[in-house]
Amino acid sequence: MKLSVPVFEDPIVFVLGVARSGTTLLRLMLAGHSRLFCPPEMVLAPFETMAERHALLERRFWEKGGLRRTFIELEGLEVPAAKQRVAELHERSVAEVYALLNEGIGERVLVDKCPHLVNYPDALRRLARWFPNARFLWIVRNPGSVIRSLHNVNMSEALFEGSAYTSAEQLWRGGNQAIASFVAELPARSWLRFRYEDLVTAPEATMRDICALLGVDYEPALVQPYAGDRMRSGPKGARAVGDPNTALRSEIDPELATRWLAGFDHRSVDAQTKALARGYGYELDEIPLPGLSAVSDAMAQLFAKVVELEQGIGMPDDLHDLEARRFLMRMLAATVETFTEYGDPDHPSFHHVIGPTRKMFGDCPDSDVVRARLRLGPGRSYRISGRIPPGTVYVGALLHRRGGKIGAHCNDAAITRDEEGRFELRVSADEIAAAPGVTPLRGEGDETEIVIRQYFGDRRSEAPIELDIELLGDPIPAAPLTPERYAKGLQHAGRMLATTVERSQLFHKFVTAGALPIKQFHSGSGERLFPTPDNDYRICWYRFGPEQAFVIRGALPKARYFSLCLYNAWLESFDYTRHTICLNHTQLRTNADGEFSVVLAERDPGVPNWLDTAGHHAGFVLARALLLDGEAPALTTETLWLKDLA
Repeated sequence: MKLSVPVFEDPIVFVLGVARSGTTLLRLMLAGHSRLFCPPEMVLAPFETMAERHALLERRFWEKGGLRRTFIELEGLEVPAAKQRVAELHERSVAEVYALLNEGIGERVLVDKCPHLVNYPDALRRLARWFPNARFLWIVRNPGSVIRSLHNVNMSEALFEGSAYTSAEQLWRGGNQAIASFVAELPARSWLRFRYEDLVTAPEATMRDICALLGVDYEPALVQPYAGDRMRSGPKGARAVGDPNTALRSEIDPELATRWLAGFDHRSVDAQTKALARGYGYELDEIPLPGLSAVSDAMAQLFAKVVELEQGIGMPDDLHDLEARRFLMRMLAATVETFTEYGDPDHPSFHHVIGPTRKMFGDCPDSDVVRARLRLGPGRSYRISGRIPPGTVYVGALLHRRGGKIGAHCNDAAITRDEEGRFELRVSADEIAAAPGVTPLRGEGDETEIVIRQYFGDRRSEAPIELDIELLGDPIPAAPLTPERYAKGLQHAGRMLATTVERSQLFHKFVTAGALPIKQFHSGSGERLFPTPDNDYRICWYRFGPEQAFVIRGALPKARYFSLCLYNAWLESFDYTRHTICLNHTQLRTNADGEFSVVLAERDPGVPNWLDTAGHHAGFVLARALLLDGEAPALTTETLWLKDLA
């Protein structure tokens, strides 16, 4: 249906601007003038018919209240009657509703707040034809403030529904460009552009300019937007209309001019946006980078390091290649957690660093490894207290120095305990005074963490140790989370991630370079694997084909603990939650002389001491002995056909 074109001689004011530009504040200020009638957003201007409006607001129900609130104000209706009043207009044109409103307000001038119009450029031109005496107030705001505000407002995604704009930056730039194109067609006497920042820092001067355009006298109530209701809140039974923040204020706050800029990073917007902003008096490149930019930069560097490390992966087969990427992601999570969640040496706590889905440096399924951050130096001491249950196989404490170097260490044989197994370790770089029941562990002053390991012979029957750690001396208030502190943690995580990945490849590089002959056991340097110094390692790279097995023969050493365990190329143990990939001294079946034969195979060969290779035909096998007494018996290997094992 083609509608006839109405022409209204009555004056009317349309408030233009993109969302979050200050249109609500402007409406409240104008509502203080005795000659203006300023209802909340009625969502009339974009449409020709009320049926079109109804179709949109069925999806955006929260915007229905503005027109209802207008009739409540004009006609003294209750909420149900106001809803019915609007429903009765369903078959009317929008022009007829404007005529009805103009009749209802008498000598006052209607002010229609229309941020929606940036999405309807044709509607802008239609309004200019309908209302040749209209005045247009165009408010602009720093794009940094608008973008930040849109990112933080509830249901901000609804602003882009059905819009040509898909981001806050596009909305600011495209919306203001649409308004600029429209007002360029109007006589200069009919529109005014002004800045939100001037409205809140120089409200009287700005309102005097607006009054001059509208042809009304300035009134002091214009700069008291929170005096009286001014249709800010809905009556009983109705939803409040407009920006909910207005209910929290009592006067114009000049700090709002720049408050939202605190988190804006000008590098996030493009050159077109910066050029348009410059035309409105905003030099975006001069806005100081927010503290969060340090976090963003650290995150970008960390992710770039992940990509760099991933591109450097070169493994012997697809399975190891896949496991390499899984290892990289596991270590990313582990290092970020370590340095951002447990990185406060003033308030240390122990946390597990090894588990079924977090493995590194030849982890052992029979051990628990916990770590706490610390910082030694003059006057700084830590107390570690706890209980070592009777029958515990092994407990060791180790200080790590900067650069991953091994520092002072001790094990349960040197830890003083009472009858119940309770103990206290005193850790310091200062001289530690002798005290009953206290075991000293003195560092050099550059230690960054303490690691405590417990080994089990049988987890089902052996209890874990109890542990607590505290910094001695006067309590230090917990530091609040800051961008700088979090960014520093991410930077540490990136360095540790690179070190972890590079060191984890070390033994496989020896294999591929021929420096570590395959199918033979070689003594491994503890320093390279970050172990306790009490461990003796022998490592072997094995490889066998389909229907083959890799057989290891040897004898139990004289040691507190001994095991054979299977690992991938990244020295991660295979999945021990679903496969038997490790056998220790309590589990190995031996002859009367303590000799054993262990079979590595992809399926059960029906012989004792089978280690399940979990789909791998190549990998590391690690022989680990704790507190070895004397020389370790030799380990020999042989590759056999599975059929020959029966």
